[in-house]
This record gives sequence, structure tokens and C-alpha cells, in this order.
Amino acid sequence: MSNINKHILNQIGIQLRARREELHYSQKDVANMTGLTVNTISAIEKGGGSTLYNFLLLCRSLHIQPKEFFQEDIDLTPLYNIPPDSKRRIEITQKLDNLVYHSDFFTSPKRVADVIKELDTEKSDSNKFSVYLTGYCKEGELEYIKEGNIKKYIKKKNGG
Repeated sequence: MSNINKHILNQIGIQLRARREELHYSQKDVANMTGLTVNTISAIEKGGGSTLYNFLLLCRSLHIQPKEFFQEDIDLTPLYNIPPDSKRRIEITQKLDNLVYHSDFFTSPKRVADVIKELDTEKSDSNKFSVYLTGYCKEGELEYIKEGNIKKYIKKKNGG
């Protein structure tokens, strides 16, 4: 387990133990209420990792809201960076969302090639864009017109 969350887990364990002792419960009492083993409860109280499911079981048995454990902001910097190909996919999807939802680009029929040109992306992405645009059609945001082998996408008319 990475050390990045170790301090947070230790703090949660300390708070769980303090609450258990405040209620005069033994670890066995909590085990009986949760179905967890005494060893699991002991490990959690010592800052050991656990599942969210077990954490919620403990909160229920100790009558403590989970939000009580997170009064202070946590540094939310991810441990690792998103790979470049994923970053690119996210950026393209965001740009496409803007075209579909926040522009008048699709008020007239557009081919995949038009979308690629508008977004200034690579022609090799045309299959991906066909899939993306089909998704917007399934959502009911766009519809397509077929002209021979070519699909043209247009903003779906509401309430027709």
C-alpha cells in the first residue's frame, strides 16, 4: 500500500477507536454488530486499509456519519498521471461535447470529415468519431442522414 494515504487511514482508525471506547464497546461487541472479525477491527483501528463496505459497517455500528472523518480537505493529487493517449481521448471528447451541446455546428448536416477538420485532429481518428457521433445519436442529441455510404450528422429536432 502506498504511503500517500497512510496518514489518513491512521486518523480514521484513531477516530473509530475513540468512538468505540466512548460508547464503551469492546472490539468483540463491534464484531458482533458488523460481522467483521476482531482482527479486522483491530487492523482498521491501527490504520490498516479496508474496504469501503467495512468502513460503512463500522460507521453504522458506532453511530457515526462517514462525513465526520473528512472534516479537512484531502490532497486529491492522483498518484500517477493519465497516459498521453487517454489525455488525448479526453480532450477530443470535451471538444466534441462543446460542438454538440454548446455550438451551432450541427445545425446543418456534417460528415465525420467535417468534424475532424473542425476539431483539427487526425484523419486516422475517423472511426473513433463515427463511434462517438453514433453515441450522441443514441442519446437523442444528434440524428444522421444517410446519403449513399455517407452518414451526415445533424442536431435532432425536438418535439417534431
